Amino acid sequence: MTRPSGKPLLVVRAPGGRLGSGMSRSADFFAVTVRMMLAVDRLAAVAFHPASQPQMNRLRTLSAAIALAAASLVSSSCGESTAPVGRTTAPDALLGLPSGLGGGVSTLVDTTVNSLQFAVPLLSDISRSATIGLEGGTIDIPETGFHLDVPKNALSAPTLITVTAVQGSAVAYEFEPHGVVLNKRLIVTQNLGLTSIVSSLLGRSFRGAYFTSRDDLHPDGTAFVHELEPTTTDLLSLQARFSIGHFSGYLVGVD
Repeated sequence: MTRPSGKPLLVVRAPGGRLGSGMSRSADFFAVTVRMMLAVDRLAAVAFHPASQPQMNRLRTLSAAIALAAASLVSSSCGESTAPVGRTTAPDALLGLPSGLGGGVSTLVDTTVNSLQFAVPLLSDISRSATIGLEGGTIDIPETGFHLDVPKNALSAPTLITVTAVQGSAVAYEFEPHGVVLNKRLIVTQNLGLTSIVSSLLGRSFRGAYFTSRDDLHPDGTAFVHELEPTTTDLLSLQARFSIGHFSGYLVGVD
């Protein structure tokens, strides 16, 4: 594009004659974009009569759009340049666990926690059983929002597994058979939508916890536990998930 005199309006070149990589490439591109914006602005001022304001406005809108796209690209490129070049697989993935379950490590404790409570107490125990082999499997108790994932090769032989939701208000379960050897940790998912605090979940923290007998579950809504399990919470799907490494009793603690 030239002026009526025949002289170029503006020559646009990348610094150094070419674009680099990473951060320098982003900076170079941004510099070129700024020059393009100036070129568009000059073109609007020279090519159009002052009465042609709509055309000038359209060109300047295009200039602003170019700036916004450049800023986005620079931000993206900067993020890429600071990312680690080599990443190792997270411990959770190595153990076949969902991300965020702390590498499958229980914390040994002897402490009292507040038990998550059902909105409607269970009038009696609810049990579900399934024979699960080397390929893994699942067990569900829909009435309480419970789901158990048994990964592939978690068991060395087909095993009849029984999960019992404990009668009462506490979100607590017993697992059988006791003493079964687990080669991998199992994943428990609890639907929070059936609990008494579903309307006040923000700011709460949840933790799977191990108890040895029903005597550990107290009428005041607390429980005496011996392990705290790796736990994640998804408030969008109203789920708390934790992993377990052996069978006995597990509940969901809440703060």
